[in-house]
Amino acid sequence: MDMDENVCSTTAPALPPPEKQSRRTLRKRNPVIDKSALRFRPIPTSTSTSRSRSNNRGASEEDSSKQKQTGPQTSHRTPPEREARVRELKNRALSIPSTGKTPATMRQRMVMQMVYDEITPYPDEAWVSQLGIIINREYHQVKNWFSNQRQKDARDSRQQSPSLAATSALEASLCKINCDGREMRVRVSALDSCSAEAWTDAFFDEVVMIHNFRLLAKLSQDEARAALHDSNISTTDTTHAHSRLP
Repeated sequence: MDMDENVCSTTAPALPPPEKQSRRTLRKRNPVIDKSALRFRPIPTSTSTSRSRSNNRGASEEDSSKQKQTGPQTSHRTPPEREARVRELKNRALSIPSTGKTPATMRQRMVMQMVYDEITPYPDEAWVSQLGIIINREYHQVKNWFSNQRQKDARDSRQQSPSLAATSALEASLCKINCDGREMRVRVSALDSCSAEAWTDAFFDEVVMIHNFRLLAKLSQDEARAALHDSNISTTDTTHAHSRLP
């Protein structure tokens, strides 16, 4: 019995205490990532790398097959979705009630003048429709206003410099950009604050809406001040009238 115990004691390896064993296992782990705090289970590096390579290979093959089928796409081609949207906007602008040659309000003129001076004197049917919907003015009225404004500027330009063609001077002051698949002529000032790639139908709509909202707020404030001034004047007149009574 004593010999067996001695043999067992000499051959059996000494096990470390539980605390030391847990510390050794913790040293082998990566302390940077807390897997329990992640929302999704992390993918092993080798698996994710091979998967991303296969996805990129499949995407490139799909793109090349589409290009072979459809051919190279031109930047001036208008997608059908945009054509349908432009038709919808134009119908909405055409349905705005108008009474013939109704003069534009001061706010409507200021918004159209801002577009003419700072963005473009040649808005297409999409931008004319968007502008008419925002300022609540019929499509043809907005379009005619821009046409009349160009003719007025041409007359003024010919009077100032008869030797210079007004049309060529206006064209020379514009830049051509690609906006949502079609070519647009915009002012140089329109490209000072943002790049040509930023000009889209949605961005034009946002710019016009912000300018229109600011004008509405300013006009309402001016009307409120005028009403308050008139009420103060009437109160003062009433007070003086009562003071003159015997």
